[in-house]
Amino acid sequence: MTIFDDLRASHEILRGLARTMTNARASADHRRAAFLALALELDAHATAEERHFYVPLLMDDAGLSVSRHALADHHKAEQLVEQLRGVDPATDRFGELAKQLSAEVRDHLDEEEHGTFQLAGKLLSKPRQKQLAREYRVEYAKRGGQYAM
Repeated sequence: MTIFDDLRASHEILRGLARTMTNARASADHRRAAFLALALELDAHATAEERHFYVPLLMDDAGLSVSRHALADHHKAEQLVEQLRGVDPATDRFGELAKQLSAEVRDHLDEEEHGTFQLAGKLLSKPRQKQLAREYRVEYAKRGGQYAM
């Protein structure tokens, strides 16, 4: 497996949790649980991804811009998570912020899968992609990520 395989698997978990968190038909408790799981998953994913995907890309001039953009996306998502932490999931405010967070996450994941991964595939050798996957998995699991690797 390469780093791309692991990132895609984590992306699917993130998308599913974001869908549940924004599902208006789900109970407030169910949306809150999805949000809390999403917050934990985002932290595990972003930390491992930054250390074991974006830092190596930052070492190449061709990867600077895309890496900086991704790190800014991560920061925006972190800010939205913090705003949501104290909001009652039964309120309109929760729904609004949850939709913003969901959109931010989906856009970021789509950008990675349809642009960043292609660039990284050119910059990182196959052996390096496999090494980064192993390092990513360790960091991700240590931070509580739920993707079973």
